[in-house]
Amino acid sequence: MKETPYSSPEFTGLQQEQILHVAARKIVRSLEGEKEGASLESWGELGSRSVYGVFVSLKNGDDLRACCGWIGQSLTLADAVDQAAFRAATSDTRFSPIVLEEIPRLKMEVWVLAFPEPLQVPSQEYPEQVEIGRHGLIAIHSLGRGLLLPGVATENHFSPEEFLERTCQKAGLPTNAWKFPETQVFRFEGTSLSAPLLSLLPDFAKKNVSGDAAIPNTRDMTRLAEHCCRNLRKMQLGQIPDFYLADGYDGEANAVCLRVKFNTRYADCAQFSIGTKIPIQSSLLQLSRNMAAAIARSSVPESIMYTADVCVLWDIHAIGTADAVDFEGLVTKRQGLLVTRLGRWTLAYMPRKKPANLLAEALKQSGFAADSETKVYSVRVACSAASFVTSSVQKPKDRTDLRNPFVAGSFYPSNVEELEGKLESFLTLAHQHTNIPVEKYAGAIVPHAGWTYSGRILVDTLCRITYPSTVLVLAPKHSAMGVDWAVSPCSRWLLPGRPMESDPELARSLVQAVPEFQLDAFAHEREHSIEVILPVLARLAPASKVIGAVIAGGESHLQESARRLANWLLSQPECPVLIASTDMNHFASEERTRQLDRLACGAIEERNPEKLLQVVRTNNISMCGVLPVALMMMTLREMNLLRKVVPVGHTTSAEVTRNRESVVGYYGALLD
Repeated sequence: MKETPYSSPEFTGLQQEQILHVAARKIVRSLEGEKEGASLESWGELGSRSVYGVFVSLKNGDDLRACCGWIGQSLTLADAVDQAAFRAATSDTRFSPIVLEEIPRLKMEVWVLAFPEPLQVPSQEYPEQVEIGRHGLIAIHSLGRGLLLPGVATENHFSPEEFLERTCQKAGLPTNAWKFPETQVFRFEGTSLSAPLLSLLPDFAKKNVSGDAAIPNTRDMTRLAEHCCRNLRKMQLGQIPDFYLADGYDGEANAVCLRVKFNTRYADCAQFSIGTKIPIQSSLLQLSRNMAAAIARSSVPESIMYTADVCVLWDIHAIGTADAVDFEGLVTKRQGLLVTRLGRWTLAYMPRKKPANLLAEALKQSGFAADSETKVYSVRVACSAASFVTSSVQKPKDRTDLRNPFVAGSFYPSNVEELEGKLESFLTLAHQHTNIPVEKYAGAIVPHAGWTYSGRILVDTLCRITYPSTVLVLAPKHSAMGVDWAVSPCSRWLLPGRPMESDPELARSLVQAVPEFQLDAFAHEREHSIEVILPVLARLAPASKVIGAVIAGGESHLQESARRLANWLLSQPECPVLIASTDMNHFASEERTRQLDRLACGAIEERNPEKLLQVVRTNNISMCGVLPVALMMMTLREMNLLRKVVPVGHTTSAEVTRNRESVVGYYGALLD
């Protein structure tokens, strides 16, 4: 069959080898520091061949490490391969940077793309025009553009309809946008070439990438630890520290950790960067200064003797998620595991443990769930200690009497007179617009942005409820402080004017009934998603007590937690009312935000929490409180109390700011 501009490019065996070898050499030179520029390769006639574009992807097993392309209307194969390989090696910001030492584990795939062909049939016939495994897709709309290679559909077992939907999702569009008249859809063919990266490199490159990176030994680390100890003692005595250990190990690393031990206690501090390298000795000096300041604040006597350990990390490589880890090639004698979740991390280096047991220890120390939201990395470790486990995760603080206001004066007024006046104006507006019946509801959905933007809907929703003696607020957790599912142990929420009482014993009972929750004051210290609601409840339900819980991640636990929460609620003498706190889509245009919010609100009003989760996920809706809302809906459904959803209103920040280019949506609803 004659090759056309729309058909898959055909290459001889020698030409395929040439394309792969050129791309591999460009990747190595890019990792060695070569800047973006014209190709140094001699292509011959093959390099001048016209193509639509080239994509280069790198994988570690089944895990994608990079995928970047270079496309256009008039490209030579030489330019497209050169640019795509350079970008794959250096510019895919979705992942940690690739390093030379990683090359022996990588497989490279090169896609050479034919020119795209518009689908010129009615949109309902598009699926018939898409052949899985043969065609890639491009979706173009005024709001975004997305491209998926032919292999994406094959690897994920997509149907033609699913492939069209995922292409729209890649463009940042609703999944059904391929049906919109204003959306242009193209199909294209391509030729895929692949091989292990190391097999494509000449001998000199293999020597550069296949050996172990030079790292310090235990003695080097011990000398650095002793140097830190001497500096700590000098700073404690008010003396100038030694800025550099002249004959000590130095260089760059991804992380530097310092542990200081005194009596039976120890304290850790660290500097950490997955994406860039940091200097070792100067980082240790700064960590020593930080530690000296902390020791001074703790009033540790000068007579106390302390020792130190130093741990340094290199070569951070993604090896999966906590529920699907590839341990192949991991040698715990010289490597550790780094687990990360929602901005927090834990390092575990224990040379005597098997990889699976090392992961179990890291998860135990961090408290992270063994699910897809916990990312796992292998790291090369040098340490002065025989083993080392440290974490940025604070231990839960399960007792506190008072929770102080954190966003008073920014999200709502801190002046009592101004606060009461604002509440009064919102209540007046609510009663002017409708004759509001105050009724018993099982739950409510309210926003938590600043009162300037969302206060009207917040008050308009909450003023319709008859309140029982207890209110349970489920809200998103925006900060990295504290545990992921945290119930406040406080006895009182302090607010301008009037405080809101809590019930620590009831909070403890909730945690015992729903094991996913933990008591933790740290998670609530700087969280605004509950606090913004509290002054309204203090006005409308002053005799009620408020239990507050914040949630980050853990979608896989929702259904079981909802069942347990429902049983706990039903066991109470008087069932609390549930309030879920959320803002809707963030920072898109007003048109786009209203479009996405309609999808999410539609799922809520259909009383379908599973559909809500799916809609938010597939359309990339940045609804921060989707998990609290879904948990509340599932819980009420378990209790046979999810009979109807009464929408109260929807608005966006544009109604206040008049900026329609970047807005946030706000929604209020009552559930019964």
